[in-house]
Amino acid sequence: MLKFPRKPKTLFGRLMLSHLLIVALSLIVIGIFLTYLIEDYFFSAREWELAAQAQDAAYLIGEDLIENDLEGVKKTAETLAYSMNAKIRVLNYNRTNLLTFDPEQPENDGGPEEGEGIGLEEREIEHIFKGNMLSKKVYGPVLQRLLVAAPVTYEDLGLEIENEDQEQPAVIGAVTLSVPLRGIEETIAHISRLVLYSGAVGVVFAALLSFSLSKTLTRPLQKINRAALDMAAGNFKYKIEEERDDEIGGLIKTFNYSVEQGEKYLEEQKRLEMLRRNLVANVSHELKAPLASVRGYSELMLDGHIPEHNKEKYLKTILDNTVHLSRLVDDLLTLSHLESGQLSLERRAISVGDLARWSVESVAPRGEAKGVKLSLELEPSLPVIYADRHRLHEVLVNLLDNAIEYTDSGGVVVLMVRARNSQLIIEVKDTGRGIPEEELPFIFERFYKVDKSRRRSEKGSGLGLAIAKELVELHSGEIEVESKVGEGSIFRIYLPLER
Repeated sequence: MLKFPRKPKTLFGRLMLSHLLIVALSLIVIGIFLTYLIEDYFFSAREWELAAQAQDAAYLIGEDLIENDLEGVKKTAETLAYSMNAKIRVLNYNRTNLLTFDPEQPENDGGPEEGEGIGLEEREIEHIFKGNMLSKKVYGPVLQRLLVAAPVTYEDLGLEIENEDQEQPAVIGAVTLSVPLRGIEETIAHISRLVLYSGAVGVVFAALLSFSLSKTLTRPLQKINRAALDMAAGNFKYKIEEERDDEIGGLIKTFNYSVEQGEKYLEEQKRLEMLRRNLVANVSHELKAPLASVRGYSELMLDGHIPEHNKEKYLKTILDNTVHLSRLVDDLLTLSHLESGQLSLERRAISVGDLARWSVESVAPRGEAKGVKLSLELEPSLPVIYADRHRLHEVLVNLLDNAIEYTDSGGVVVLMVRARNSQLIIEVKDTGRGIPEEELPFIFERFYKVDKSRRRSEKGSGLGLAIAKELVELHSGEIEVESKVGEGSIFRIYLPLER
């Protein structure tokens, strides 16, 4: 049972096989077509040449034939047969073979050959004796021959026709020339061999080029496959170092970009997981102190261990702790809504100056109580912006509260607003303690507090700056901080003025 080779399973093998098949089929088609054209050309050229010789022979033999000079016909035919290297037959007006001479068989006496036809059918003879030329291939037992027949007419000999009413020229005989096609066949066979050898060489070169091209195409794909396996194993560090300007180069760039994004996503997931753990730990810690205080004072009061004149003091402490817990829960919900995209803004045209004054007035009592001077600097002709007035007020109050908190008595907190290059710039500047440089990158993290000595029972939850950052970014803005220890801090907000 025959077993056919299996289809290649690799892309490299398929590319190689497809390229070789295309080249081989193309060469076969071109070879067949070229061989046909060459054969047709040589046959047509030989046919045209033999037709001209047949006309010349008809003219020369016709001069003796019209005089019924059989010996002259024989000598002329013999001479022409040797000079043209062609087999000659002469037909008389009765359409019978008058003589045959073949230079390849000189022993013939030039008489009609016994038992051999002239290679023409009856209808073809009739066609010739109507004054027409005829050419055909004659298939012999060994060789093919090309036969051309030419009529011998009065007109060709320059003689006048006795019967002028005849529609056809008067034919007094015919001459046929036939030559073997051995030379043409050998030439075509030689050309076919050259085409075959050239095709074989072409296939070899095509195989080499196909191998090189297939390797060029599959090598980067193999690298991408290895890199993808590394990614599946959790290794996002592997990148493909190959510069190309074609589609595969674009695929490599896309893959490297995907690796970078995957690495960033993985790092972000790790960061979020760490933040989640820290959030749980921080929330637990933030809740633990006020809850313990509320529980402890409540149990003391229920057990009657608190004197009557001190109950109001302890009740106030319990209230402060519950307010702190309520603010912490509210901040957590606000931050959760911001990060999940559930918080929407009520944008409308607002006056920046009015917003700044409102924010300063909201924190003024606390500044006065601590002895911190508040200052407002507004650039003239501030533009109207489209924003959520209450959310921006929340951001500014948070920043001003923090500035007051970290500024000692006698210090200054300044709220400055100006417009530059299609942006609204809001700055909250203080002359407080400042923030260490190593802690600046973490300022906007949740539950992060610069002053580690602050007690958990105080108002601050460590969520204010995180909420402020989310609200600013929700307005398509940015917030940044500059600070030097002992000199103070500047929180700067950039908001777009476009609607």
